[in-house]
Amino acid sequence: MKLSINFFVLGLILISGMLVSYVVAGFEISAIIFLGLLSLLMIVESIVRIGFCRRQNNLGSKTSQLQNSPKVSIHIAICNEPSELVIKTIRAALQLQYKNYEIIVLDNNTSDKKLWKPVQQFCNRYPEIVTFKHFDKLEGYKAGALNQCLKLMHPDTSYIFTVDADYILRPDSLNKAVQAIDGTDAAVVQFPQHYSLKHERHGIFNELEHFFSGYAVAGNRSHSTLPTGTLSMVRVASLLSVSGWPTDSLTEDAHLGIKFLTEKFTTYFSNEILGQGVMPGSLADLRKQRHRWVYGNTQCFLKFCRVRVKDQCRLSVLMQLSAWVNVLSFPIVFSILYILAELLTNRQISDLIPMLILSQFSIYIFGKLLLFLSNSKNTFHYNLKAFLVHIALSFEMAFSPIMALLGMPASFVTTSKFASVSSLKHIPLRIPILLITLTLLLFAVGKTGIAMYSLQVSLLFLLSGIYLYSEFAPKTINQLKIIPDENSHSRA
Repeated sequence: MKLSINFFVLGLILISGMLVSYVVAGFEISAIIFLGLLSLLMIVESIVRIGFCRRQNNLGSKTSQLQNSPKVSIHIAICNEPSELVIKTIRAALQLQYKNYEIIVLDNNTSDKKLWKPVQQFCNRYPEIVTFKHFDKLEGYKAGALNQCLKLMHPDTSYIFTVDADYILRPDSLNKAVQAIDGTDAAVVQFPQHYSLKHERHGIFNELEHFFSGYAVAGNRSHSTLPTGTLSMVRVASLLSVSGWPTDSLTEDAHLGIKFLTEKFTTYFSNEILGQGVMPGSLADLRKQRHRWVYGNTQCFLKFCRVRVKDQCRLSVLMQLSAWVNVLSFPIVFSILYILAELLTNRQISDLIPMLILSQFSIYIFGKLLLFLSNSKNTFHYNLKAFLVHIALSFEMAFSPIMALLGMPASFVTTSKFASVSSLKHIPLRIPILLITLTLLLFAVGKTGIAMYSLQVSLLFLLSGIYLYSEFAPKTINQLKIIPDENSHSRA
């Protein structure tokens, strides 16, 4: 039996070698042309992205003084969240200076009663302002929960303010949110997601903040900033006119923004910081969160392709949806094919192929570095940390879009806020290992110059992964503590 298996494996290797040899012989020139055009496309994309993010346009002029106090319903959708964290969020929401508001807390799909029962008991102390509802089973992910909140809110509600389970609102936040949207034609005004931290996760903080200071602000030029799920001030009439929150994508927030733009509504971003939340509890949670964002935004991209809007608006939405998307899946696949071709065939393969593969990694690296340096108002030190975090997550941002485009299944995974320890196995090493393998092969076949080039690229990806892990090192895990404003990293 073992002998037959060995012959089978040997046969597969020989057949694979023949196929790879045929592919290499027949498509080497095509591969060079394709990789060359892809490199050119990546250069153009980097230039357009940098130019877009430099087009700053804040919402300050849109802010108006309140003439009255329209009814606001704060919606907090929770699922498997630490009860202490949720109660802190609700307690902060109870201390708002705004007069006319309510709070709806909706727990869904949480099987452990020890998580949601304490929240229910706390909410029951404030029946005049807080409504709590629990669903054992609810379809539609977070959007399904938010749509249930619509059914529970007061009929006189003018605006909805979405707040994640871990966000501590500032006392004046609702006043500022209403001022930003009231008297405008906006269907939604999005505020930045801000995070509490001490000194250990500046890279992750700034990598996330980069989206708002670059993409969201630039979206104001065409009134097309997409909401991001939390700290979104939504006009009830506009939301109901598009049949509520869409439930057929993993990023219901961006999808809602597209639905608004389809109906010719305007959307804005205000750079006013209204509160601060908690970052993912571990490196594994951060990677899962990034996968969900990229997968969901790719779903939204497919839907947006069918929408007719002005060119400026189209560019704005495409830039926002692709903020965490890259095309490194192509050079990654070609790297694998090149390695197989060198190992399984005796054919002399053109040096242009590994050079073009490595050039695409380099274009990606330098494009992102210039993007972070040109957009953020931080120091070079902080910009470099944000850049390294972004590079470390490149694999998720490369293949999650492919999964969405191919219709491969993915589920809505709630980002855990429980404190947890990140292990070495969670370091993103797929790209570094692939590039190191390519480097060793290039040395072995005598292409020393290209190998040295490949070594430098692989070490940068490896360094970025190690740095990202260092921000989640066990000694820095302190997620359940909500840190006062004076200890948070803020440039507001």
